Amino acid sequence: MYINYTDPTKTYAVACTSKRVNGNPRHDYIYLGKVIDKERGIYQNAERGVFTFNPKTREFGAAPSDVVEQQQIASTPDHSYSLCFGGSYLVNEFLYKCGLMDVIDKIEYSNKDTLHTMVLYYILATMANSYADEWYRHDIVNLLYPRANLSSETISYFLQRLGSTEQDFLFREEYIDFVLKHYDKDKNILIDSTGLPNSEHLYLTRTNVHNGKVSVESRLFFVVQRKTGLPLYYSVMPGNVVDVSTLDFTLQNLEALGVSVDSCLIDAGFNSADNLDLFYTEDHQCRIDYITRVKSNDRELSAMIRDNLATIDEDKANFVNFHDRYLFIVKKEIRVGSHKDNPAWLYLGYDRDHASEELHSLHKRARKKKLTDEEIFVAMKSEGLFGVISGRKYECEEILPAYYQRQSVEQIFDFAKNYTKMLPLATQNENALRGHLLLSYIACCTVKLIQLQLKADQMLMGSRLSCMSLQHCIVYKSRIVIEPADALANETYTACGIKCPTSIPIVEGHLQYEHAGSLTLPPEKQRKTAEKKDQKDQGAEPRVPRKRGRPKGSKNKKTLEREAAMVAAGTVKPHRGPGRPKGSKNKKTMEREAAAAQMHRGPGRPKGSKNKKTLEREAAARAAQHQSGTDA
Repeated sequence: MYINYTDPTKTYAVACTSKRVNGNPRHDYIYLGKVIDKERGIYQNAERGVFTFNPKTREFGAAPSDVVEQQQIASTPDHSYSLCFGGSYLVNEFLYKCGLMDVIDKIEYSNKDTLHTMVLYYILATMANSYADEWYRHDIVNLLYPRANLSSETISYFLQRLGSTEQDFLFREEYIDFVLKHYDKDKNILIDSTGLPNSEHLYLTRTNVHNGKVSVESRLFFVVQRKTGLPLYYSVMPGNVVDVSTLDFTLQNLEALGVSVDSCLIDAGFNSADNLDLFYTEDHQCRIDYITRVKSNDRELSAMIRDNLATIDEDKANFVNFHDRYLFIVKKEIRVGSHKDNPAWLYLGYDRDHASEELHSLHKRARKKKLTDEEIFVAMKSEGLFGVISGRKYECEEILPAYYQRQSVEQIFDFAKNYTKMLPLATQNENALRGHLLLSYIACCTVKLIQLQLKADQMLMGSRLSCMSLQHCIVYKSRIVIEPADALANETYTACGIKCPTSIPIVEGHLQYEHAGSLTLPPEKQRKTAEKKDQKDQGAEPRVPRKRGRPKGSKNKKTLEREAAMVAAGTVKPHRGPGRPKGSKNKKTMEREAAAAQMHRGPGRPKGSKNKKTLEREAAARAAQHQSGTDA
């Protein structure tokens, strides 16, 4: 084995073995990385850090301590300077506090500092990965994780390592277990997909036609927990894989990961006769409740439109108010599946406001594309109409609130594309692409957990993470001194249950402090637990939680005023209500209590009685008074 250098400056090296196989030369390589000391055989790479290698014995060894210290990426500066503090400190402490950092550490990567730093970078920065090292040097993260290596070569290797199937599944299994155990056991899910434009020539990049639009993309699928909106599972597929062919694959993967789905809400792209069969048992019982939008060319929907179009908006029984959106909805029972033998419910809705907007767009399109009168007439008949299929029976006013829970998955796509570095895709290696998507998924899960925490305190996340990065700290040789947080930052710290320190010591180039304790509970449970702890510390009686709504039998202010006015006017007599007045007792109860009092006096002297000494003293006083009267 011999050492070969990959560049003219001999900066990077590999260990090579040359041999012949069947008369053909063959070379095997071991990547050593950056050359630190050529004479002593000291190298550095992301996998092993700083190490020695002997090509004769093919053995790796530990580098001398003086060389390791010289090669540390971050070292304590000789002068004070300012670093961004609030964003990285808040997110890092939140990851430890909520318990997600323990899940991230299940990923097997030797340099955990690089792993943690890249997670923070994907959450807090919008720059390309080539600028990660620049961000790292100007952020407090270089003192949180001083061993991180964010060189371009290291990041490329890091993403490829994360993109392996083993690392991906290590995180998936641990994360699903984390959500179901510590946040919510809800197994009602939402499934949807989105396109990730990508012009690189990879297996995952294909030409796709989606909703009439042609694009070169990869296809990203998300499964989201309906109750919390937390992501549970994701997968990436070539852009030309149609949604309808992925539903069984997704459900099978969830089953293998321990998620037995109770109900499923899917988009119209997943709706097909064969897919609907997946939700039923062999005896045609709906085993997984589902809701899906119906495609516009569905036969059952077309027949229902013909039967109800003229009368749907004339019957008050069809009128529905959904968040100040006024619609008309009718329903009927139908049969679905490949053999039309599974029972389901079809809901036809008509939205006048939406119909008006669609007609306006239709008229513009008709003039632009020169549609015929026949085409315009056919198109007008379906404007403002939509159809939804459900595996179980909902009332007409219940179907829209149930269906529009799918907005949770749309929000996750928004987080992934706008709050993490998922787009644009600029990787030229499939493993690196998968590693990039895994990091984006971790960042997306973190952002959603932070949003749940802030929403529990009625806060909108918005740009709070960006605002937190405006808080800086001054770095000295022995400690950092943190600038006072403004009102917005203080609110965010409080909502996340994190205390902002005034200073933190620096020991050997590393911030020396204890991370927030892992409290893997939902935000509501965290607050209740903290309240009970505070009450216990103060010796106060724990507050008994009152159920939602007005207590039974109580009346609001307007009702009380109206009844008082009616009584004053003499139009109605006061009504005490059914039953005996509060605190009163019937005759049998009073007799029973009197008998019990005579039989058992209980501890202590009966009320009004006197002890022996008091009686003797009173008798002596009466005798003395009688004697004085006799003498007189």
